[in-house]
Amino acid sequence: MLPTILRSVVRQARRHPLYVALNVLGLGLGIGVFLILALLVRYEYSYNATIPDVAHIVRIDEHVTEPGTAPSESADTTFHALPFLRQDFPQIHDAVRLVGTTLRVTRDGHDTAFDGYATDPSFFNVFALPLLNGNSADALARPDAAILSQRTAMTLFGSVDVVGRTIEMNRAGTKSLYTITGVLKLPDGPSFLRDDAEILIRISPQEEKNRSCFLRWGSSCGETYLRVNQQADIADINGRLRDFVARRAAGPDNDPIAWGANPEKTLGFSLHPLTTTRFHDMGVQDIEDGADRNVVNSIGLIGLLALGLACANAINLASARAVLRAREVAVRKTLGASRQQLFVQFMGEACVLIVVSAILGLALCELLMPEVASLMGEAVRVDYRFVLPVLGGLVPVCTFAAGFYPATVLSGYRPAAVLAATRMPSGGRNAARLRNVLVAAQFAIAICIVICTLVISRQTAFLRNADQGYAKSGLLIGNQLRTEDIARQRRMLDALRAVPGVTAAGFGELEPHAPSLHNSTYSWASPHGMLEVQLLGDRVGAGYFEAYRPRLLAGRWFDPARGQDEGVSKASIKAGVTTYNVVINAKAVAAFGFASPADALDKIVSTEEVKARIVGVTDDIRFLSPRDPVKPQITYFNALTAAPFDDPIPAVRYAGVTRAVMAERLNRAWRALEPDQPGDFVAADDRMATYYSGDEKRGRLFSFGAAAALVIACLGLYGLASFSAARRVHEIGIRKTLGATGRQIIVLLLGDFLRPVVIACLLACPVAWMAMRAWLSAFDERIPLTSSLFLMACASALLIAACTVIGQTLSLARAEPARALRAE
Repeated sequence: MLPTILRSVVRQARRHPLYVALNVLGLGLGIGVFLILALLVRYEYSYNATIPDVAHIVRIDEHVTEPGTAPSESADTTFHALPFLRQDFPQIHDAVRLVGTTLRVTRDGHDTAFDGYATDPSFFNVFALPLLNGNSADALARPDAAILSQRTAMTLFGSVDVVGRTIEMNRAGTKSLYTITGVLKLPDGPSFLRDDAEILIRISPQEEKNRSCFLRWGSSCGETYLRVNQQADIADINGRLRDFVARRAAGPDNDPIAWGANPEKTLGFSLHPLTTTRFHDMGVQDIEDGADRNVVNSIGLIGLLALGLACANAINLASARAVLRAREVAVRKTLGASRQQLFVQFMGEACVLIVVSAILGLALCELLMPEVASLMGEAVRVDYRFVLPVLGGLVPVCTFAAGFYPATVLSGYRPAAVLAATRMPSGGRNAARLRNVLVAAQFAIAICIVICTLVISRQTAFLRNADQGYAKSGLLIGNQLRTEDIARQRRMLDALRAVPGVTAAGFGELEPHAPSLHNSTYSWASPHGMLEVQLLGDRVGAGYFEAYRPRLLAGRWFDPARGQDEGVSKASIKAGVTTYNVVINAKAVAAFGFASPADALDKIVSTEEVKARIVGVTDDIRFLSPRDPVKPQITYFNALTAAPFDDPIPAVRYAGVTRAVMAERLNRAWRALEPDQPGDFVAADDRMATYYSGDEKRGRLFSFGAAAALVIACLGLYGLASFSAARRVHEIGIRKTLGATGRQIIVLLLGDFLRPVVIACLLACPVAWMAMRAWLSAFDERIPLTSSLFLMACASALLIAACTVIGQTLSLARAEPARALRAE
């Protein structure tokens, strides 16, 4: 039987090369797209999966629900809770703290920056990662220990045999000598450690004594990971964390360490297994590894739909081609072939074509995967341990999906009816309806993907270019100046203002893409009672307004000449000053229930220590993710006359030079004063880029899927149009004999060919609208779903479809009636 099947396939390829080529090309493209997108989805779902014993590792997240603000969840938690967690939950096998940091290694006179962690000696008790060199039991025992990843060791030394060597590292302006005690082999698959654990060092005793995140509830500076004894312990601990907070974090309101009398009402913790954090982290602050599960699933769905489109295309072409083999089937049945034998043969032919298409699809996957991985910015590669079993399963599935119906139709022809007819059978109305339904379904899927691609592209562009409440053009922002020396802060500000091309420079304590750390509860005695609102705090200096250019909605900005504009400091509190002028944002106006920005002026909001008189209201400034709502904010003024800033961030507005030139000038001026701290002046858009890059990458995948879907759909339409053109030559000849013009014939044929595409547009639009409405709802700011996006996608699909069939349409319309009728 196999030789017969192979001979039949070769014969059909020679007799009908167009149909066979379209079939194989469509199936190969569908299988290739499916494999590529399946590899990408597998990559996302395997995040952290290669960490040893990952099922027993969890991260602690912190939840805060304060008056007047939306509940928030942060991956950074207070380290003050860890000793109590160990005492109260014996299910915890071990725990480790990770403080993300940038470490600059000085070697041969050059500085190289690496992402790393300051951590505990218990790191290897939680993350059982192997060391290529060194002993994990004591690799972090000494205070000056440093563990390099294999990649870092090769970058610095060109070898992994580096244990015992010393390196000089600069961390936040502090230089220290470290001894390399190990070389870490990071997980092979995607994980947060693979991206960020280039160097590991010990958390210093000074940090533990001085930083508030080690000493107080509600203050955070890093992540906490636990290894539990059993997976069931995770749910048990989660169920008891509310009581844990109520017991351990409670204290009087004047206790600087505690979280108040009923901390469980506003503070909470939760455990999240590392296997789930990839998708959970989309709504979590202080973490950038999140991915939208719905988007990832949609990418996988596009792969399945591409495969389904290819199979539908094969059914369409095979059923159209089947009528050309009717007489062959009739003759073979007359000579004794059974329907079962013919069915097996035709299924075998379909299997051979599927195998050839699978080989083509694998070649396309191998060819396109590096480009797609580069497009996504992910280290995805073709893994044959995954691909070959998938292909082994795809071949029989696709053979059945693409071959069963045509084989059933072919093997079911009755010899007498076929041989008695003067014309080849057309397959009947049901077959024609099936072909039109399949074409409509193909284009409906393709149009739906195109609409989603347009919406994602527009939303991403909108977020990148949206008004953030400050003037982004001509603005550069540097790193934190890590010093509390007021004289050094003044010198730095003067040096930046003296750089040629600088028009304004000022300090602030918040920045684009900065965590929201400074929060306090303020009260206002409204006519309806006392209102409490959690406000995000910032302190800004002279030049800040000119640098950022926020929009003033009411009142005024700070004036250094006004004494009460000077903000809170230890000296002012000691001097008995209790009232300070402040500026709030529009969200704070709404949170306090003021009727308008102007109505907020001169109102007093207060904490236990200070009273804040509102002298100005600005529009909302967005420094965080576009998915998160802007927080109510209060801003104090610091003229740098009495108190320093807390690690201020410089913002510089410039004119007359390019961004690159200005950044170099600013970095040079910074290095002259602070050689041990990098200035790294970059544009605000660059700092916010991580919020958009994920959606941009996945939008490119949607574009890739949309293009593939349209190509497959057009292949099916082209094949159907070719078959229809061959069958309607006689009809067109009669019409032209009866007086029909070429233009009328073109309109008629285009109408017939494009009718399934029009139906597809009607089917695709509501489905795409519902899907994109749900996706957009995750954003605090979003584009409207206007009809123009849907019309653009539908018009593009119709234009592409028309171009696909125009060749057959013109050839039919130009055919000479006499030749057409004579040929018939």
